[in-house]
Amino acid sequence: MKLQTKKIVLAGVLGAISIILSVTPIGLIPVPNLSGSATTMHIPAIVAGIIGGPLVGALVGLILAFSTMNLFFAMGVNLVACFVPRILIGVVAFYIWTGLKKGNVGIVASSLGATFVNTIGVLGLAVLFGNFTLQQIAPIIALNGTLELIFSAIIVLPLVKILQHQFPSK
Repeated sequence: MKLQTKKIVLAGVLGAISIILSVTPIGLIPVPNLSGSATTMHIPAIVAGIIGGPLVGALVGLILAFSTMNLFFAMGVNLVACFVPRILIGVVAFYIWTGLKKGNVGIVASSLGATFVNTIGVLGLAVLFGNFTLQQIAPIIALNGTLELIFSAIIVLPLVKILQHQFPSK
């Protein structure tokens, strides 16, 4: 798989945006539950997967995982829960998008699917590794998951439509 210069630049820019979202309050929306906030930090990885392909999406997800490790350390959560779902965000987004023959419906569906993978993946692995109980996680999934799905669907579509002009699919 050949990684073109434009895709490397895309990964760098979206990776930088992921870092900015993870170290500033911009990427965290305050919510009244155990987590304290819902996130928009996963959105650059979704866009990277749709526009740049699964490798670029995985790379931006990896950058996101590294930039959010401090949050996982602070909560005592296993790093597998930090890395695996984050790396899969862009990969899942790409395959849902291409599976639905691209288009606007595919973009929205891929943003929802990738957001679901992030939210359920991170929280599910945290429960699996014994960091939290299902009773602690259920309100987070209900509130954060819903907000993250809504934000993702609203934000990803116009971003992808704009970027598709610079990065046309083949």
